[in-house]
Amino acid sequence: MKKFVLSLIISVILSANSWAQTFEARVNRSNVPEGETFLLTVELQDAKAKGTPDFSVLNRDFTTYSVSNAYRTNIINGKVSQSQQWNLVLMPNKGGKLTIPSIVLDTYKTNPITINVGAVQQVGGGNNSSQPQVANAPRFKIEAEVDNRTPYVQQQINYTLTLYDTGGLQGEAPVFLADNENDWIIKSLGEPQIDTKTVNGRSFREIKFRYAMFPQKSGVQEIPAVRFNGYYLTKERRNDPFAKFFDDDLFIAGFGMSDVFATRNPVALTAKPIKINVLPAAPENGGNWWLPAEDVKLHAEFNPPKPQFKLGEAVNRTIYLQATGVIDSQLPELKFKSVPGLKQYPEKPLSEMRVENGKIIALEKITNVYIPSQAGDITLPEVSVNWFNVKTKTMEKATLPAMNIKVIGTPGSEPLPQPTHQAAPQAPAPQPQPLPSSAPQTVPNIYALSATAFVLGILLCLIFIWLWKALTTKGESSYKKLVIRAAKEKNLKLLRDSLLAWAAKHYTDEQILSLEDVAKISQNKDFGLELDKLTSALYAKDTLGWDSASFIKIFNQVCKQKQKNPKKQEILPNLYK
Repeated sequence: MKKFVLSLIISVILSANSWAQTFEARVNRSNVPEGETFLLTVELQDAKAKGTPDFSVLNRDFTTYSVSNAYRTNIINGKVSQSQQWNLVLMPNKGGKLTIPSIVLDTYKTNPITINVGAVQQVGGGNNSSQPQVANAPRFKIEAEVDNRTPYVQQQINYTLTLYDTGGLQGEAPVFLADNENDWIIKSLGEPQIDTKTVNGRSFREIKFRYAMFPQKSGVQEIPAVRFNGYYLTKERRNDPFAKFFDDDLFIAGFGMSDVFATRNPVALTAKPIKINVLPAAPENGGNWWLPAEDVKLHAEFNPPKPQFKLGEAVNRTIYLQATGVIDSQLPELKFKSVPGLKQYPEKPLSEMRVENGKIIALEKITNVYIPSQAGDITLPEVSVNWFNVKTKTMEKATLPAMNIKVIGTPGSEPLPQPTHQAAPQAPAPQPQPLPSSAPQTVPNIYALSATAFVLGILLCLIFIWLWKALTTKGESSYKKLVIRAAKEKNLKLLRDSLLAWAAKHYTDEQILSLEDVAKISQNKDFGLELDKLTSALYAKDTLGWDSASFIKIFNQVCKQKQKNPKKQEILPNLYK
């Protein structure tokens, strides 16, 4: 009987211990606005794990921005409880109901979690329905609209992208996600416009980006989706040792201490494609050069303004072609008809573009040199350009009228060549007499001195460049060594952090937030694949399948490749000054 009671007590104790061991997952919010992140916490309670959780199951529907660990020990009524947490910052890749699948750790498994990823409703107006109506008060929204859904091919349409910001949004300018860049020509219409509004007591910013878009194909087309990648800051007061002294008002090099000791929360917003019906070139065009514009003008100027045409002498005439609502590459090349008794030498045309009142203005100018070869009355022929008026839907013609000129000189004669005047022969210059041998003098060689100074100057420049490069690349070299060491040791967390630090030194003009940013900025497909493999390995059970030698080989190639200078976009932080 005693043995039975003892075994029963032991079994109860073991059962109690097994009940205390838990592996659970939870989120900080179950309703997530599109484009925002949320926190997934996975916790192992009163148990020890041999490996790490397999987070690769999240890759299908979510983007992982960061993973951190935390260990806790609690003592309640003399009982000790220990737990290990993994905190993941995730962003949904799409809207609707999404399921966070079960996460496996050794023999443990979490329960699935369902979250609702909702779009933000209309912002603006004066009633409650116009406010963003997604749970947890979404901070940001993106909207796109176009002013014409039935344009002609190559006609300008205006595209407006609006960001609604209620929480200090920052980041780069939006990017069009065109599958085929040849289908569209996209031009910015200037700096973004920022307005601050208050609706129902809630203040927010409207940031409007305007673009001129020119469809290059007729038929049903899609204006490409637009992607905005940015972030907002949240203060971490526990990490800010100066906040209590300066009340968060200390600024260093333009940054407040609250910005220095803050967390960047990623934001990704996407404006969906817009379908439009692009009309083909109007049949009235009759096979001529297609120029769909709102206005076209021709203008000419002589140099000098009122020239006198003389036989054999050149006269310059500059002709200007200006069109509203087209880009410079759409302008036709001006042709000049041949004229008897007049030689013409058109120079290479020059073109430029500018923005006026939300419209692209294209200007082409070409200088034609006239040289009369016979005297008398000559007619400069008309110069004209056929164009399609997109406002009136009719063909029109811009004309530079014909012009009569009178050439002075003997009719039918060519200008006589000007006589060449030869200078009278001069007496030979006296030769320098040799100095007496009793007074020898040394004349410095000025050419040798100049060459020596030139060489010394180059050497000094090279030394300066070498010193400057050595000073500026010291940090990058150290991080490069750390990256290679971490890769060889397969310390993937150290490798990730070292890579981000190296990239910040290597790409000094770029903003680095994640390994995805490093892959994009490097513009190296092989390196991008290696970074994808590294990201997968970071959240896998083990690193056995990760090839460190392949990574180091590609990484060394990226370190040696010449940095490209892509066209810089204006970033949003400047908008808040």
